[in-house]
Amino acid sequence: MTGKSRAVRQPGDREVAPGRLALVQSFVNSVNVEFGPDEFATAGGLARWMEASGGLRETGEVTESDRRTAVELREALRALLRENNGGEPAPAARAAVERIAGDSPLVLAFGTDGLPGLRPGRSGVAGLLGQVLGIVVEAARDGTWQRLKCCHDHRCEWAFYDRARNRSGRWCSMAVCGTRSKMQVYREGLKTAAPAG
Repeated sequence: MTGKSRAVRQPGDREVAPGRLALVQSFVNSVNVEFGPDEFATAGGLARWMEASGGLRETGEVTESDRRTAVELREALRALLRENNGGEPAPAARAAVERIAGDSPLVLAFGTDGLPGLRPGRSGVAGLLGQVLGIVVEAARDGTWQRLKCCHDHRCEWAFYDRARNRSGRWCSMAVCGTRSKMQVYREGLKTAAPAG
């Protein structure tokens, strides 16, 4: 399987996720939750994103049903990335990922290096989703999946790669989301400490 991430500036000047995991990060970040836009808002937008990602040679026609499935997978992966950042377990997200994977098969293929690997068994959107899911499985096995997280600030939820040695990163940008979160905790503390009058 191939795939590349698109050059999108990361908050806090973080580096994108390593290797092919950057495609998963780019897929989840196809919408800026706080400010927009949503690149998957239309079938045409999804087709443009697929072309720009370079993941598949043949995209074919993208339907509204394809678009809805891509958005469902994106949001299910976001829920799993919240788990990676200490969030609640997301059984509905796991079920959605498994269901979508059933329609996005992977098949054995030999790479240019002569080694076996997995590639999408279908073209178009199903192929892209299969590719994304195959990368998730690879990353879970090599330990990089657990470092891909959604920003702890619920207003943001930008997918970032936590390079901290102890995997302690919580926010995509300490200067923005981290500070905003700490200020909110501080203000709530002031309200709690204020004498009843």
